[in-house]
Amino acid sequence: MAERNQHGLGRTIPSDVKREVRKRCGFGCVRCGIALYDYEHFDPDFKDATEHKVDGITLLCMQCNQKRARGTLSVETVRAANENPKCLQQGFSSESFDFGVDPVEVAFAGVTFTGCRTLIEVNDCPLLSIDAPQEQGQPFRMSGWFADENGEITLSIKDNVWSVGADNWDVECVGPRITIRKGKGDISLVLRQEPPKRMVVEQLNMQFEGVYLRGTTDVLETSFNGKNWSKFSSVSMSNCAVGMAFKNSKD
Repeated sequence: MAERNQHGLGRTIPSDVKREVRKRCGFGCVRCGIALYDYEHFDPDFKDATEHKVDGITLLCMQCNQKRARGTLSVETVRAANENPKCLQQGFSSESFDFGVDPVEVAFAGVTFTGCRTLIEVNDCPLLSIDAPQEQGQPFRMSGWFADENGEITLSIKDNVWSVGADNWDVECVGPRITIRKGKGDISLVLRQEPPKRMVVEQLNMQFEGVYLRGTTDVLETSFNGKNWSKFSSVSMSNCAVGMAFKNSKD
């Protein structure tokens, strides 16, 4: 594949253009709503483009992108979808985690959970839990959600299907990594998938019912007021009903 087109335009799209395209499309394929996507020059095609124009680029999932490349998906259909993206119609984009029949390990910042039913619980409410397969040969099932520092949900999970709201400031999917930003340079969440049995929370900054959680790949910090923090590093928990439980009195 040529790195430059006939006009000398390179394939690298500026990051600010990519973010505008992601936001306009609702962070997923404009036709299917799938949250794993490619950037597609459609007006005009990349070979005829002289610049990376925001209005001329859209998001297509791998399948739709292949249809465009093979000539089985028209530019008219892509243009119509771009004008009324599926993700904005339904309010979210979504995809599935690929978990298998073995217990799921979650590296949650500085704490690793293996074979735990509920990883983290706040005021008796599970933030992240993993259920056993419904039948032999089926995958373990993860459910839960992540939020930003104001408690607004940014990513939700139901039986391995994860979804991100179209009202997020930015959601970027590159390879196995999902990055959610509240603003420029303000990262709320970075998840990395390692199928079929591991997920890594690389960065986190969230709050739920007055319990604050923030962390990197090495350290998880918790607080009940956002000022005084407890740190957890290189902690492992396995085969427990509840890994970490927090109670925050509202009285």
